[in-house]
Amino acid sequence: MLIDVYDFDGTIYDGDSTVDFTRFCLARHPAGLAALPRVSVSALGVLAGRHGLTEFKSTLFGEMAKRFSLTEEARAFWRQPKTQEKLGDWFRHTPRDLPIVIASASPEFELRYAAEILGVSTLIGTRCDDATGRLIGKNCKGEEKLRRIREAVGDFTIRAMYTDDAKADGPLLRCAQEGYIVTHGKVSRYHTEGDVGS
Repeated sequence: MLIDVYDFDGTIYDGDSTVDFTRFCLARHPAGLAALPRVSVSALGVLAGRHGLTEFKSTLFGEMAKRFSLTEEARAFWRQPKTQEKLGDWFRHTPRDLPIVIASASPEFELRYAAEILGVSTLIGTRCDDATGRLIGKNCKGEEKLRRIREAVGDFTIRAMYTDDAKADGPLLRCAQEGYIVTHGKVSRYHTEGDVGS
């Protein structure tokens, strides 16, 4: 199957949707601030290399899930006009002549409603138990994105890959026939070192 693949945060969405979602939830549920010490300790553990993003996200979403419904808050988050305004017009105007896959490290419960707004049926994100906030499997990044795409659609070839981060999405760019870097809604062709001067 020939497909086009899009990263989400910093690509379709101008910013980090998980950061914005967390801020949105804390504004609506100030009691959630009580979880900040535990979340901060987990974040420091990532910075120190003691554990990875999978553990950090499990802590963050687990603390949130103790206090409110993740799915209901995600739905409310995407209903906001100011949230929807951060969905790039460039994406809406990109021709859709092939099946589209959104592949993101953000949790699927958070992006499900964004995918509906955008009219994209194949969403691949970090799996998370909506009720407990615990991650299921690995953080969906790099090679894990490729594995999850294959799991979702079977054998595939990427015609075009769009991302804001050539390093994080290097495995997908290397597999793609065409690569594009998106910076605040500006799309430019991605060139490998071998393309220079050609």
